[in-house]
Amino acid sequence: MNGEGMATNVRLTTAEQEAIRQKAIEFNKILIRQGKQPMRDSELVHKILEKSVAYARLSDTGEVVIEPE
Repeated sequence: MNGEGMATNVRLTTAEQEAIRQKAIEFNKILIRQGKQPMRDSELVHKILEKSVAYARLSDTGEVVIEPE
């Protein structure tokens, strides 16, 4: 994926930013215990998008849902 034509910035709400920050802290504690490099919040957002976009669906009511195959 080269990102051509895509926006380079996404605005997150304060609650979304805090949720990402908390998840990054949780993951980074584990990564550090495993002797691995911690990840930045932005890296986590990229990984979440990379892993979840393929599973995004639109429900019959028009709600976006994530459905694992």
